[in-house]
Amino acid sequence: MRKEIRDETLEVSRRIYEYAELGSQEYRSSRLIADHLSRHGFNVEMPYGGMETAFRATCYRGGPSVGVLAEYDALPNGHSCGHNLIAAWAFGTAVTLCEDFGISVTVFGTPSEEGIGPYAGSKAILVEKNLIRDVDFVIGMHPDDRWAVGSVSLADLTIEAEFSGKSSHLLGPDYGINALTPAIETYIALNNLRSSISDLKRPIIGMIIREGGKASNVIPDRSVMEIDLRSSKRRYLEDLAARAKDIIGNISRMHGCDFRIRDVTPVYEEYISNETIDNTLEEELRSHGIDPVNVHRTNEAAMGSTDEANISHIIPTGHIDVKIVQPSIPAHTDEFRMAADPDKAADPLMTAIEATASAAAKITRDRNLMKKMKNEFKEAIR
Repeated sequence: MRKEIRDETLEVSRRIYEYAELGSQEYRSSRLIADHLSRHGFNVEMPYGGMETAFRATCYRGGPSVGVLAEYDALPNGHSCGHNLIAAWAFGTAVTLCEDFGISVTVFGTPSEEGIGPYAGSKAILVEKNLIRDVDFVIGMHPDDRWAVGSVSLADLTIEAEFSGKSSHLLGPDYGINALTPAIETYIALNNLRSSISDLKRPIIGMIIREGGKASNVIPDRSVMEIDLRSSKRRYLEDLAARAKDIIGNISRMHGCDFRIRDVTPVYEEYISNETIDNTLEEELRSHGIDPVNVHRTNEAAMGSTDEANISHIIPTGHIDVKIVQPSIPAHTDEFRMAADPDKAADPLMTAIEATASAAAKITRDRNLMKKMKNEFKEAIR
């Protein structure tokens, strides 16, 4: 990589790291990367898809086109998931492909991967609006505790249940309708539901009661639950969600409460990782002296969920995980945030950029690889 691009990439990472903006509020971070791409001749559309902090930036060179996914949202304790590095990787990879390889490339700026605010699950929103388009394949990246290629993930949906009753004094309960009671019973019922579903469907239900009254001597007239539903495939998730919503409604009616259910996030699909793309990424990492895990050969069980998976259902999608911490350090911690410091993570970031750009260029220039990639994708989505 040219020194001036390396320096600019690290500057993008550093400033986004310092901004540390929460999801749906990444105004400076998204504008920063969009402006840097614009200076390199990329055509920038911003806002994009009705989201102020989303963008699309394109360098057209003819021939096949590569899509690169940028994320830049932080968490309350800063960039403890390393999304500043994802933004910098997307910038460096795109500029390298455009200027050094002469390959068409589009960067999709996607806010709120962490699921905060109205742009939560922005990749799913863009897919639904048919705005991830005009590229032949897509590559995503994430910092991790290991080098790896490929991705597996669970289908996911977060819902909110609001229960409405009638307030009264604790000593006059007959005059009120306790809105906390259906929330508690729903919690217990959903916990029991999880144990009644086959483990093959990987049912996971996470719940909190976010609101449940203001004072212990007042019958609460309102309670709110947030429920995270996950399963191995979307069709299993949809069945799980329908059953959960039935339980919420039935328990509410039994207690004479009104209720309202809303989806907090779009549905996240399960990931369909493209082996042709991932194997090419693996080859390039090996040329840099790295021996990555290839999830296509390890048959790993999915542990998380991501809106990147929705893209994998409409376009061939590959993924690279970049090691910045030891396995003992999980994401979303202060230790992970410190490891995502641009100076500390500079070397693995540059390796990831060089390997990704080389792999993408190799695929676009090899008709057989392009054909194999597309045939594999068609077979996977049948």
